[in-house]
Amino acid sequence: MAKPVLVTGFTPFGSHDANISQEVAESLAGQEIRGHPIEVEILSVDEAGSQLVADRINSGDEFAAIMHMGLAENADWPRIETVGRDILDFRIPDNSGRQIKDSTITSKGDLFATINPLDWDTERMIDSPRISIDAGEFLCNEVLHRTLNTCEDTPCFFLHLPLRDKLTDPKGLALECIDRMLRPPAIDVGAGAIMRDGAFLAARRAPSEKHAGWWEFPGGKFEEGEDAYSCLRREIMEELELEVEVGENIGVWIFDHGDVVVRLHVHECIVISGEMKLHVHDDSRWCTTPDEVPWLGPDYEIATAISAR
Repeated sequence: MAKPVLVTGFTPFGSHDANISQEVAESLAGQEIRGHPIEVEILSVDEAGSQLVADRINSGDEFAAIMHMGLAENADWPRIETVGRDILDFRIPDNSGRQIKDSTITSKGDLFATINPLDWDTERMIDSPRISIDAGEFLCNEVLHRTLNTCEDTPCFFLHLPLRDKLTDPKGLALECIDRMLRPPAIDVGAGAIMRDGAFLAARRAPSEKHAGWWEFPGGKFEEGEDAYSCLRREIMEELELEVEVGENIGVWIFDHGDVVVRLHVHECIVISGEMKLHVHDDSRWCTTPDEVPWLGPDYEIATAISAR
């Protein structure tokens, strides 16, 4: 059986009658993502709650991923916390009356979340969560630090949620975060928007190629030591026998194909020399709008962005 994903939320604290992290966590219980069941723990807002997950890991429990959630009452948007700070400095007492000032948690220094938010395409996620390195100095930070101190390579981070009226779909956001923790690391790929007289080149993948029949921007995977510029010059020569000058960065798109996740670095390209010959494609077309061909993956969105320019 696949390892479970552990999701935690907190009970209410301070002047709050409810805690959105508890509500969202409980709504996920029993669901499954990428073949992994979701297990939920609701943590008490005290020292025992901060240690519960670390104690489970030290007792031998194993998880495919761990997502802690808590309320950030003064936040305007969700925050993906990537650092568990080694500090306790409570503004208010926890629910057991504990109020620690200017103290460390483990004396091991700050610990870093075991995720790569650069692979997450956060601006296109629900409610566009922000990457944060400050989880505060209360229980949210304490539980993250204690868990990171024990979980080694297990994907783990803390999702801070603002008050309910500042969120459109907190459950959907939580599911997106779990999905991103479980999916493979992104592969860097260059995609060339080859321009001519206000049009951009689309190429159709040949029947012998993966994703045959779909249209795309020419390009391919970075090789070791390459950046987008060197990758695109090499790939376009290999695919089209065209020498190009790689110019302005148009943007970066992340797309999950299911078996692989790609991070597309899209650059404008201008042909310097060569006569186009197709090697991995069986057709090409100069387009001025995004609706002229059926695009592969995020390439429709890329074509739309190019057209808008």
